[in-house]
Amino acid sequence: MPKSRGRKKKKKKTKIVYGKTSGVKRELVNGIELKLDGKNITVKNKRTKKQHEEYIQQVIANRPKNLEFIEKSIERVIEIFKTFDNFQLLGFLSYNHFLNHNNSDDDGMAEVTLEYANSFATALSNNPTKQPTTDIFEELKDLLTNIRMAYNAYISTEGLVGNYTEQESHLRFLTVLEALHMRGDGYMNHIYEVFKEMFSGHDQFFIDNYGFNSNDILETFIQLEDSWYCRLRLPNGAPHPSSMKRFKEWYEAKGIKSFRADDPQPMIDFLADNPDFVSREGKPDGFLINDPKQFQELHKIRFRKEQHKKVAEAITQDFGENTDFLNPKFQGLPLNETLISQKPIIKYKNELYLFAFNILTRNIFDIAESLIKNANKKYYKEKYLGNKYSLSRDNYLENKTAELLDNFIKKSTSYLNLKYKPGILDENDNLVETELDLLIVSEKANYIIEIKAGGLSAPSKRGALKSLTGQLSETVGYGAYQSHRAYKYILEDDNNSFYDKQGNLINVDNTKKTFRLTITLEHLSGFISNLHELKELGIVKPDVEFAWNCSLFDLMIFSDILENEDDFIEYLEQRIPLFTSEKIRVNDEIDLLGYFLENGKLVDEKLLKKVDDYSLNKTSQEIDEYFQKGGKKPRKKR
Repeated sequence: MPKSRGRKKKKKKTKIVYGKTSGVKRELVNGIELKLDGKNITVKNKRTKKQHEEYIQQVIANRPKNLEFIEKSIERVIEIFKTFDNFQLLGFLSYNHFLNHNNSDDDGMAEVTLEYANSFATALSNNPTKQPTTDIFEELKDLLTNIRMAYNAYISTEGLVGNYTEQESHLRFLTVLEALHMRGDGYMNHIYEVFKEMFSGHDQFFIDNYGFNSNDILETFIQLEDSWYCRLRLPNGAPHPSSMKRFKEWYEAKGIKSFRADDPQPMIDFLADNPDFVSREGKPDGFLINDPKQFQELHKIRFRKEQHKKVAEAITQDFGENTDFLNPKFQGLPLNETLISQKPIIKYKNELYLFAFNILTRNIFDIAESLIKNANKKYYKEKYLGNKYSLSRDNYLENKTAELLDNFIKKSTSYLNLKYKPGILDENDNLVETELDLLIVSEKANYIIEIKAGGLSAPSKRGALKSLTGQLSETVGYGAYQSHRAYKYILEDDNNSFYDKQGNLINVDNTKKTFRLTITLEHLSGFISNLHELKELGIVKPDVEFAWNCSLFDLMIFSDILENEDDFIEYLEQRIPLFTSEKIRVNDEIDLLGYFLENGKLVDEKLLKKVDDYSLNKTSQEIDEYFQKGGKKPRKKR
């Protein structure tokens, strides 16, 4: 499985500084000096004022040409998919991904190129049979890559032509950048853990409507990729190591200690127990990863269990079903509406095919939610959403958040779903009763916590400003407002009173330190690193102070690594003031955590005073090693 926590960082035209210092490398690109100094990276504009103005005018003049390039390139991609065998085209891009999935220079481009191609293929009906040449393969790969890069550049320069304010343009750019690179929310083991816990309460619903449960969904997604590797033959003809691993697991589970090389029965039994394997003459066989004539058979799904087939059939689409992707007004743009995020499996002549396995795991929550909603909208609204049903998504998130914080906030008491009357009157002069998702009271501090399960819709992820600002207002903005309201009530009223469903009263000691947190299900670090801009856009109200915003998956990392409440308090006291700094360009909370563990602080304050923009580079490496490879657990240096 791919590592999925990585996020893109935006590069500015002014100074950017990362971490500490050591060796120095410099490179000059279009009048911009890129300087690598150990873990510091600075970007400085070396142009004169006149040169810079001329450069900006050149960029503005080139925008229509850039758009024309994008449109013509998309037309050529459509022509290629209408002319040549789509299985071979997708198979080649799958092979390209196989070659590059561990290539740091590729940085995930092969993966997103393959997924982009899937959208084109499923938007067109009647798969052609003409075999593409090597030149066509390479042309298609280059076209898809260049379209994404050109689209990124086009969006990043739209602020120069006055279509949006500087803040609006920057917010759209951050959104598009995040979506273009399709980065995930967390480490895979955390994603699997949350998925199982969140959806297991709806297993009977899945069984009644589809014949499988939530664990079957997860098991299928993992198994489809493993099965693909087991039928794959490397360019030299050797089987992939996954097939030998499966055979070893099988004979150890059977208690087989040894068998004769001339005895065919063990292999016959193995193949009977593993129907997803390809066999020939009673022996495992497979298909070459680099032979276009074998691409279709390689990517045809063979199922290990009947339940896996049921799951796959629930998320299939035919060629030509994804027509909205080729919307005539903006056909084929990288962030167009596409069915592949919910139906990534292609059905063709009663067979099922899968080329891009990462779509499954990256969209596992959206896929499961879509299955519930499509089967019964009432159940989706009343049981899956909201907090009336004890096993709803919202209730799960609130309980999970309390559990994670309890790991390092010891000797504390958690209060869920409290109500209180903060002194606000309605139109009839009656006190308004309002709610607080979670209150944690420890010996050292109070924690006011709002939890937001809502994320960004497809239009928001494409940069639709009205939708984007509205949904960020509902999560980041409203979460900050709710906790700020409770904070003011506690601070201003010594006799403040919160009460639970049983009528128990809780008075919060306002002489203690009090912190405000907003926990989201979706990763929003790319936006909250610029909270000062969100305030300028009206997403966060002017009179509301910033709360610490963190995704549930990042909170799982904090919960595992932080050793005590004192460290958390120290982190929050340094972190929250950084939200008001216009210099901070850290798009990943875990980079800040990594720097904090190493240095006992979140930024180099001396450098911060000297530069225009500040960020961190590779400060979460030890954390990545721990969660992805079982490395040593990072600890705060004392």
